[in-house]
Amino acid sequence: MASLQDQLLKAGLANEKQSKQATKAKKKQTRDVRKGVDVGETASERALGEKQAQASRSKQLNAQRDAQQQDRAVVAQVKQMLERCRLDLSGGEITYNFVDGKVIKKLYVDAMQQAALSRGSLVIIGLDEQYFVVPANVATRIEERAPDTFIIRAEAAKDAVAVEDDPYADFVIPDDLMW
Repeated sequence: MASLQDQLLKAGLANEKQSKQATKAKKKQTRDVRKGVDVGETASERALGEKQAQASRSKQLNAQRDAQQQDRAVVAQVKQMLERCRLDLSGGEITYNFVDGKVIKKLYVDAMQQAALSRGSLVIIGLDEQYFVVPANVATRIEERAPDTFIIRAEAAKDAVAVEDDPYADFVIPDDLMW
């Protein structure tokens, strides 16, 4: 028994070109079903969907790249500010101890720098495993640009309440003790 396609060709109701097109369409349909492509979707619709997906991926990658460039620019600005405004610590003879996470670090400073650090007019900033001593106003500008920068400030005890029966009220506790 011959197939319907052969019968139509013998009767003259279809030609060889139409037969090839039908065979090609049937193979394409079975391939699409095998690959999981929606059969009702045309090639132009698939191309349009892929183009839109590619455009959204490109936008997302461009946004990530722009954010990385902006972060690098902020870090470069912070480094430039630190290089310009840092104090020279080469003549330091006194150790100033501070806490970085769970580790106690120390810097060698002179007496004036130690007093200014304990008052809070100088600030220690940590960046790339290095520590810089800068004025407090520079530290606030750096903190505005990069809030996650490691900054050590000496805080004054403004909210300390004086107890009337405190036996140690006559003794002043200096805030620049050496440890």
